[in-house]
Amino acid sequence: MQKQGMVGLLMLTGALASCGGGGAAPEHIPANPTTFTATAKGSTQVQLDWSGVQEGAHVVLERKSNNGAYATLKDNLTTTTWLDQNLTPNTAYTYRIKAANAAGSSSGLEKSAATAASGNPDFTLGAAPNTLSIGPGRSSATTIGLTRPQNPEGTVTLTLEGAMVGTGTDKIAGTFKPTEANSTLSLTVGANVPVGPYDLTVRGTNGSLTKTANVRVVVEKWLLVDDDRSGNNWPTSSPAPDSDGDKFMRAAMAGKVFDVAVVPYSASGQAKDEPDGPSADTMKKYSGVVWYTGDTIVSPVTRNDVANLQDYLNTANRKVVLFSPGFIRTSATNGSTLSEPGEAVQTFFKAYAGVDKVAYAGLINGSYTVAGQANTVTQGLSLALTKGANRADLAPGQGTETLLSAGSAVVATARSGVGTATSSALTLLGLPTSNLTQNDTATLLGKLMP
Repeated sequence: MQKQGMVGLLMLTGALASCGGGGAAPEHIPANPTTFTATAKGSTQVQLDWSGVQEGAHVVLERKSNNGAYATLKDNLTTTTWLDQNLTPNTAYTYRIKAANAAGSSSGLEKSAATAASGNPDFTLGAAPNTLSIGPGRSSATTIGLTRPQNPEGTVTLTLEGAMVGTGTDKIAGTFKPTEANSTLSLTVGANVPVGPYDLTVRGTNGSLTKTANVRVVVEKWLLVDDDRSGNNWPTSSPAPDSDGDKFMRAAMAGKVFDVAVVPYSASGQAKDEPDGPSADTMKKYSGVVWYTGDTIVSPVTRNDVANLQDYLNTANRKVVLFSPGFIRTSATNGSTLSEPGEAVQTFFKAYAGVDKVAYAGLINGSYTVAGQANTVTQGLSLALTKGANRADLAPGQGTETLLSAGSAVVATARSGVGTATSSALTLLGLPTSNLTQNDTATLLGKLMP
């Protein structure tokens, strides 16, 4: 009896021990993962991926190179992926994956991959276009060209840098979207970013190697100054509708971010040198000003306006497009004969517009055509003005472009590098916008507002 009792006690103790204090031991060795892949990534990495294993099991990775023996690479893995790094270039590796638990490990699956020979990490960066004009609250994009050698090594990571780079209404945000060979950089200008040019840097990094490319964002917002004394400029108890010229000018600004300043006229509107248009401080909030006076010939641009335009053009990187045969008329000292402009406006015409002499051709009885000049932004342009259009003529000085002519008469000029900052531009036209068609207005402004 004592012997039988002792045997029973030993059997019970052994059974409890095999249960690990009461837990059930696995009955079966787990099966291999159903899939296993090994993919070389350049000369020093191999990407390993596999399907999951049964519950309670983990993964054991083993590796050998060339004809060597297997060694454990990673044990107790519960993921389905692993990147093997810091490998030797131009070397064949064989990997074996096993599923394991307390009962044992599976037979294993094998896959081989060979790392490439050492590559060249070098690269070049470039942006095309490298200058973008974007209005506040608008977006645009450029292509970041990435050139790699035939045997590239590593991955190039792109980042955008610059004092204005960031998120929010006062910043410029950038995102990269890789394409097959290059990347697209999308740029969004916050609604409160001031006008002006901003230089950004695209930085490419590949390990310890870094290269840069520059992108300039010109934040552009225009002011359209309606100074043509049409119905909406006159005081009235109920607002008068815009004239066709007003509608055409507004439509021609489509695609630009712009505000409209309507110059109101008091009393009869015939008083000399009144009223003034927007101040220099107002205009300085904008990158460009388009100012038009229609057919009016009674002091459409005042002496204060001239001073304000000069002050504005003294600011860096500003543009003015001024349509005003009436202003040229009041500045002419010898009627329809080209002569020096009046003394009060000589600085504006000569130093800013680059025009030596002006004349007022008057009211043209018939329709007439103006033509764009070769090798300028207006090349190939032909504009017909309807009967009864005013016209003023200009004699450009040295370094001033002729943009449009009516026969031998110059009717539009452009000069860059003006103002005390020597970086602004002024386009002067002796044509009334009110006598252009809507299509011609849009075409002409499209040429003058790049």
